Amino acid sequence: MLLLLAGWRAQAQTAITFDSLSALIDPYFAPELVQDVRNALPQSPIDVWGYAVGDYSGDEANDLAVVIRMRGDSRRKMSVYFFVDDEGILRLIKQSNVDFVELPIEVSVAIARGNVYMTRKVKEFNWEIYGYRFRSGVMMMVDKFTSSRQDNLNYETYRNFQTLEGYERYISLTDTTIIFRSDFLTTPSYSRGRDVSTGYQATARAQMSRYILQGSYYWHDEHDLTLDVRSAYDDDYLYFNIQVMDDEVIPVGLDGSDTTADRLELWMDLYSLGDRFRVGRRTRDFRMKTDSNIYAFTIALGDFIDQQARVKISSSNILDDNQINAAKAIKAVAARIDSGYTVKLRIPFGLFGFAKPPLEGDEMTKFGMNVIVHDIDNPYRPEEATTITTSQNFEKTKPATFGAIVLVPDSQYYGESTNIFLGELKERLQDVGF
Repeated sequence: MLLLLAGWRAQAQTAITFDSLSALIDPYFAPELVQDVRNALPQSPIDVWGYAVGDYSGDEANDLAVVIRMRGDSRRKMSVYFFVDDEGILRLIKQSNVDFVELPIEVSVAIARGNVYMTRKVKEFNWEIYGYRFRSGVMMMVDKFTSSRQDNLNYETYRNFQTLEGYERYISLTDTTIIFRSDFLTTPSYSRGRDVSTGYQATARAQMSRYILQGSYYWHDEHDLTLDVRSAYDDDYLYFNIQVMDDEVIPVGLDGSDTTADRLELWMDLYSLGDRFRVGRRTRDFRMKTDSNIYAFTIALGDFIDQQARVKISSSNILDDNQINAAKAIKAVAARIDSGYTVKLRIPFGLFGFAKPPLEGDEMTKFGMNVIVHDIDNPYRPEEATTITTSQNFEKTKPATFGAIVLVPDSQYYGESTNIFLGELKERLQDVGF
């Protein structure tokens, strides 16, 4: 990944002056746009350590990213400036201050596939790559890639904050064999009623064939079966709003059999002993068998009229009296919609042993979570069912293969987004007395 990005960036191996940068970007920008950049950068002497030209605002006009360091600065400080072509003006929309470890060239920029990427070295063998995109006045984080060393393994993570897809991967340093990989969706869970601003995604969607766990032969396209998952929480409950696009809904099976009807499963992994993927430091110590704090919920839809949705719960733990009492407050409601059906599920935190949402300060809390939909189009042929899930390699007995849920405190968002017009709006409101 890092080697690939190196081919994308227009990067100086040694520092250059702004005048040299002006000459390099002259073929792409009119003189007045180059002057916009000069005016936005510090007027004190600077060294330019990298730049990239390309379109990351989606208007087919060139944009710019520049990496600079104040000349004579003894600190290991770099500044990255992001400019977009805004109706003939190169507007500064974002500035990031980044530390380097040994050399200034450890901080670099590149523009590719409609995104602008910033690469930085965190420490020895540890790198991060951030991808951004500018749309309709909003600079949003698209994705983040990390690479680090863990004993004799290279550990890689990827999160896409727009599609909510991601993966965890461990690669052997001796022969580059992939020891473990899990590809999954992450569902952000915000406090109930909170407005999620533009640039952030709240709905995890499984709609591609790679999320079909079983019966791909019988799956035609996204209209046949698609899964959307949203989540929220309050002081007492964790909520799920699951929407299934299904062209043939079978809510009740033959003779009341659940296996001949559409149904859902929700799996929660509340493993609290550290890394939810690994249980030890040896190469193959991954959580590939059922252990503690695994909870499974099976949801029958009912008939959408008189027969209510039903929830069955199972756990790898022995539930205590408080958890048994909390389980009585579990509730599911299923409803028919034009494109398929929805299921709303409420689970008390007390079932998991928490008196309140497990959040500490500004830190996000991450757990394993997977939603599975069993789609029956012909109740007389249940063997032709299609199963879609939020993790591409999900196995119920292997917690390391689960997808993810992230509880987001009110002070945070899952991802990063900046509306460049928000400051101007606040100033105008203050001018008129608000």
